[in-house]
Amino acid sequence: MKTHLNTLLKSSLQYSTAAVILSAPVTTLLASAVAVPFNAPPVSAPGNRESGASRSDSCAMTLDDMGLTAVIPETNVGLTTQGLPSLFAYVPANNAERAEFWLFEAETGNEVYAGQVSLPEADSTTEYRYGPSVMGFSVPKTESTVTLEPGKNYLWTLMLVCNAENRAEDIVVTGVVQQPDAAYLEVLSPTVRDQLSSLDGVPPAEQLTVYGEAGVWHDLLATLAVLATDDPAVYQDDWSDLLNAQGLGAIANYPIVFTEVEPF
Repeated sequence: MKTHLNTLLKSSLQYSTAAVILSAPVTTLLASAVAVPFNAPPVSAPGNRESGASRSDSCAMTLDDMGLTAVIPETNVGLTTQGLPSLFAYVPANNAERAEFWLFEAETGNEVYAGQVSLPEADSTTEYRYGPSVMGFSVPKTESTVTLEPGKNYLWTLMLVCNAENRAEDIVVTGVVQQPDAAYLEVLSPTVRDQLSSLDGVPPAEQLTVYGEAGVWHDLLATLAVLATDDPAVYQDDWSDLLNAQGLGAIANYPIVFTEVEPF
């Protein structure tokens, strides 16, 4: 297992960490035209957002050539204000033995957290054990849980383990997550910066615009996911528009489910 992870890390961390550090001042954010705005920070990182079409002998099906997919911007970098953010992935129907989540420091490759993610059961009409969904998952907070440090890049990966005896058959996606530091916040407009720092008690629907204008993807996505689940008549179109703007429109109508990562 360690050999498998070392190989994964070597392939995933072969980029300049400086390319995705957001502590250096930037002058513009890339504006979006959808109803819920997302101003993507002008940074990117090589990544593996989509696993692509699965082999015929894979344990997962594909949707229009879309397999396991990290729900992150096309830049492969997502920001969060949370020390323990909720992350999302489209998980296709599958017969995986299990799903694993791993979090590493991007610069050093040091492991921060690892655990197993519960997959939603499929209905009885399908040949697959687990049904397709857009799955939100988070690391539970405990006294020993390490939280994200502002300004530091973290590599997260979700794996469908098809064959525990041959981990080369894993279906894998990766992304970079960062909690922005003070230098990044300084490039925001004073209004957005003040709003972002005082969201306690603000209704979730009003938080959407703040997160979007600040370029904070994971908080925007998690907040909108809850709203779209609770009131799809009002928020499903916003959910679809946001995903479509990042090239993920094909998964917008799949059920949203929430789960936690249980440590190994």
